[in-house]
Amino acid sequence: MLFTSSVCAIIASAIMYGIPRERWPFLLEMLVSNIMLSLLGVKETISDWIYARYNKNECPIQSGRIAIVTGGSRGIAVELVKMLLELDMEVIIACRRTVAGEKTIKQIRESGIKTGTTKVYKLDNASLKSVKQFAEEIKRDYKEIHVLVNNAGVMFCPYEETEDGFEQQWGVNYLSHFLLTILLLPLLKAGGLPQKSSRIVNVSSCAHLLGKINFKDINSKNRFITLSAYAQSKLAQVVFTQKLQNMLQEKDYNVQVYSVHPGVVLTELFVHSYLWKIKALLQYFIKTPKAGALSIAYAAVNPAIENNGGVYINNCRPSPVNPDALNPSIQDQLIELSLQQVKLNNLSQYL
Repeated sequence: MLFTSSVCAIIASAIMYGIPRERWPFLLEMLVSNIMLSLLGVKETISDWIYARYNKNECPIQSGRIAIVTGGSRGIAVELVKMLLELDMEVIIACRRTVAGEKTIKQIRESGIKTGTTKVYKLDNASLKSVKQFAEEIKRDYKEIHVLVNNAGVMFCPYEETEDGFEQQWGVNYLSHFLLTILLLPLLKAGGLPQKSSRIVNVSSCAHLLGKINFKDINSKNRFITLSAYAQSKLAQVVFTQKLQNMLQEKDYNVQVYSVHPGVVLTELFVHSYLWKIKALLQYFIKTPKAGALSIAYAAVNPAIENNGGVYINNCRPSPVNPDALNPSIQDQLIELSLQQVKLNNLSQYL
């Protein structure tokens, strides 16, 4: 009923506003994307209620371990930084505006958390040049890293390209983190131990379940649907998680890779969504940023999943992934495309 009425509404609107008939299939595709993602969001919200009892991270102190959190100055990442500091870790906040990072640290300390140490580095995930500069600074200042949380992201944005010419959700959510991960692999390998591996955590989304990677036209500028572009970027993160885990395992390195759905959490990520207009109501039904950060922290440090890399975590539990993420052909295509886009020849020098 919902689908039928929505189809009728969009056709009526197309006629009313004189939209050419050849554009109707595209409008219908956009409508279906909205409906499917909305239904998925409702399903995942209900799932969050059902499995809330599992959403916890009981973990021993992690003194001496170093973590990087991209986009660490806002949203659920602030709660994640707090959790890691409470475990006595050193946390590097990588963010576009260092002033925002310093302000976040001040607020965290004023909240009463005194353990752990923090540093702020500039990282603009919309710029591959900035990613390279950040990686060089980290390599200069550190000999090893133990946790990399690829968290920075944007969602449901109008069409816009990064300075490198990529649709911004693809560039920020996936491609910048692909490059950052590859460049920091030597430090992550150096930090891994047989019984305590280094960890890479890709903060994805349930939206990846609806994603398809358009290898022929990643930007899809002429048929741009922001929901599809977001789902594509999040699927790429999960595909990369699977492929990189397999590659590291073949090399017998002490580095584990995980992907995480933090849950449906009302943060500024929703600013481009109609849901942002009713955020005052939604806050009573969906996860808080603190609850959303728990699954990320679980993937980053919890010993229960040691040597169980490759899993997709939802509410601190393994969860099924989009079948495309397990497809070796799609994995290989993604790696080949990503290397071309970041202008790297191969991964051998980093593996």
